[in-house]
Amino acid sequence: MRPAWLEIDLDAFRANVAYFRRLAGPQTQVCAVVKGNAYGHGAVPLSKAALESGATILAVAIGCEARELRDAGITAPILILGDCGCEDPAEILDAGAVPSVAMIESAEGFNAAAAAREVVADVHVKIDSGMGRWGVRWDEIVPFAERFRELANVRLAGLFTHFSIAEAESDFTRWQYANFLAACAEIEQIVGPVPFKHCCNTAAAVYYPDMHLSMIRPGAGIYGINPGLPPESAAQIRPALSLRSKLGLIKSVRPGDSVGYGRAWKAPRDTRLALVPLGYCDGYPRVLSSNADVLVGGHRVPIVGRISMDVMIIDVTEAGEVNVGEEVVLIGTQGDERVGVEELATRAGTTVQEIVSRFGPRLPRVYVNE
Repeated sequence: MRPAWLEIDLDAFRANVAYFRRLAGPQTQVCAVVKGNAYGHGAVPLSKAALESGATILAVAIGCEARELRDAGITAPILILGDCGCEDPAEILDAGAVPSVAMIESAEGFNAAAAAREVVADVHVKIDSGMGRWGVRWDEIVPFAERFRELANVRLAGLFTHFSIAEAESDFTRWQYANFLAACAEIEQIVGPVPFKHCCNTAAAVYYPDMHLSMIRPGAGIYGINPGLPPESAAQIRPALSLRSKLGLIKSVRPGDSVGYGRAWKAPRDTRLALVPLGYCDGYPRVLSSNADVLVGGHRVPIVGRISMDVMIIDVTEAGEVNVGEEVVLIGTQGDERVGVEELATRAGTTVQEIVSRFGPRLPRVYVNE
């Protein structure tokens, strides 16, 4: 196996899903969001573990993600959260997935595909309650509903929205929620009762239990990634992912010697360096060049110079005796030290979701506690 890999703790993941199952309560279902290759963790094994731990529905972003799960033998309901208007309705229905629509033209396309198969297909309608992305505007729902009512081969199985701000007691979130409920009431007056209504991601599920409705959609939280929760809430989830590698070449450089592309770093003193065979092609952000630590022998040591496509260089001068082949932890725990995804996201000026979802297929996924 390549000497750089992602290690996924399935016990931690299952415990996180079970936490959200308890948080949801008996009247609310848990939809595990496994889009983006389960946030980089591996869609098939994580989907199976989620269903074992209390999730009843899986959510993906695009049709091919649903097909991957079906081809792996997963039979649970799969909801496509992304805009399905540009996808082939026949392929989505043949995958046994439930599409989301935000334009009447998309609903008409699924209606035609379902009619050709002599079935009635479930769809969910996305409502833009104020975030400004895709969705039927909350205050323009009536004309959409009136045209939807005329479609004989699609059934409105769900209504959902997405919050722009998921933090404690946000007036804007409350405003969005009120818009969503008003839109739901208007559309139900026209087409009849809708079984599923959902709006809560990880943070909203924690902050707003009164908004759980019939389903919550935790994403980052089930992977043990903190999207901005307070410490007392974050303590309830366990990180499932760690990124590990092994030290390659170890060498010494003299004061003033430069390292890597652009001579972006120069040794301030006699320095011992080690190469780590992992780079930005694997999804480790290049912006973390000389801007992050890794763990060697239980010590934090800095990345120096520019991260390359396939390798990075670290300063192991203060790490004591180190040897080729020794484990290095880029995300995770070693000894008493930890480097979390949240730390890297802060240093990179991005989100925790982007950090993990960028890890590429060159990194083997190793699953423990299967």
